[in-house]
Amino acid sequence: MRNLTLFLLLASCLVLAAVSYQFKNSQLLIVGLETYDEVELELDGKKVTLPVSQLNIPWRKNYNTTLVLTPIKNGVRASPVRLYIDASKDRAPTVKLKVPSYYVPLGKLTLEIFAEDDWDEAGSLRYSVYLDGVRIDPPKGGRLLLDTFFMHSGERRLRIVCRDSGSNIVDQTYKFVVVPVPPRPPQFSQGRIVSNRTHRVYIVQDGRIEAYETRSDELKEQLAFVCDLDAASNESFPVLYYKKFEFVQQQNPVLMNLNDSCSLSSEHTIFGRVVIPSEQKVVLKTGSTLRINSGCELIVRGTLLLERGAKVTGSGNLLVVESGKLVAMGAAIETNVSVDGATTLWFSDTDLSRSKLQINRSFLTALKNVKASQLIIDNVRKLWIDSSDFGILELLNCGNTIIMDSKMSQLKVSRSSRVRMYSCSIYSTRTAVSVSDLSSLETIDSWISGKIGVNVENFSLFRARSTQINADTAVVASGYSVIDSFASVLAGTKALQLRDAKFTFLKTQVLGGTEKFGLVEVSER
Repeated sequence: MRNLTLFLLLASCLVLAAVSYQFKNSQLLIVGLETYDEVELELDGKKVTLPVSQLNIPWRKNYNTTLVLTPIKNGVRASPVRLYIDASKDRAPTVKLKVPSYYVPLGKLTLEIFAEDDWDEAGSLRYSVYLDGVRIDPPKGGRLLLDTFFMHSGERRLRIVCRDSGSNIVDQTYKFVVVPVPPRPPQFSQGRIVSNRTHRVYIVQDGRIEAYETRSDELKEQLAFVCDLDAASNESFPVLYYKKFEFVQQQNPVLMNLNDSCSLSSEHTIFGRVVIPSEQKVVLKTGSTLRINSGCELIVRGTLLLERGAKVTGSGNLLVVESGKLVAMGAAIETNVSVDGATTLWFSDTDLSRSKLQINRSFLTALKNVKASQLIIDNVRKLWIDSSDFGILELLNCGNTIIMDSKMSQLKVSRSSRVRMYSCSIYSTRTAVSVSDLSSLETIDSWISGKIGVNVENFSLFRARSTQINADTAVVASGYSVIDSFASVLAGTKALQLRDAKFTFLKTQVLGGTEKFGLVEVSER
């Protein structure tokens, strides 16, 4: 009997030691009884039995009392626990900000704020937020919106001060680094990727673009685009990863069919309508020539790879359709090239000024060190352009486009295209840049000059960062379009001509007059 009494006393002490309470949003939360089914709660002589999951009791501040708790499990009542509730204290809120990474890219960030207080609802807490000492808009709905496009590169400090109704304060500072430019691309040597960064691999499979990340220097794919990622997940220009194709050499100088994979190593002529079937590969070797005469066509549904020093010529047509892939690395293309439904296009070190190239519908397209007098690219899912020179470059319905270190006389962006441009120069005697029809263009570290520098219309977006625009009229915006400018120079007889548009700027020199028509909003961040 004595041992049983001692055991019950010890069990009661353990239960008492395990039971505690806390306040959250004016609710009393009792914890430590999770192993029981129910609890009989006695308060001011009144008793009520609640499931353990419902031990959240509305409570009034400064109401101190003692609760008597009787845990119940499987209908068996344990010893009562007396719990004194002290509601006279008011603690500072608990605030946690979820920052995805210490390094962040350019763009808009949505940071989630998790806040709790003993007596106040999370929505009633008051915030003061400072970015590098400058007060910015507080969070709304538990989310803090930041736009790193308007921030200098390097480390930034975000200070959050939160107050509750009792004037209790929590003051926290977070640090992050803005990385505005992409990393250098990886190298490709002897069939291996030479880089110590994480790689993002792009392929087209089953009618869609697929991407995965790896640190391996060798891939299972025969043909893929490989980008390097920095700590902010900025993506480099891709390198073409491919495994050497070794096939039987085609000796016939006149080609009437290419039904099997082969290599061409001398002079060959296409006769009639020749198709490279899906899954088949044809390699035009260094120093070889493929002629497509007038009225003849080479239709690529498989893969056509043009090695450095190879040449495709003639007044016929080279068509890349359906699942076709065209790779040209330092090859000369002097024929009509039409792309309609390709999966993969790669042009590097290629002069297209003597070719008529039309790109309609492609999944992955990359142009590196390419020259063309005029190039129209329509409906490309993912497009990279680097170190290229164009007369007129027109992008229509191009979903995700990066242009780097390139020159052109005119750039036209339309039909819901999204383009980001780094370190480019555009010089024109007319309108240098046009952005229209629900499109967006971001320019970073670039230079633009023309009679009209940038014309933005029809619900489009133009963002300039560290960009100089010199023109008779630097920026024209209309049709409910939006202009953002950070650390840029807009110079002209008219710096701005705004009609039904919004202009937001920070650390920007506006050198010239401003004309406003209709509904116009101008604000400095």
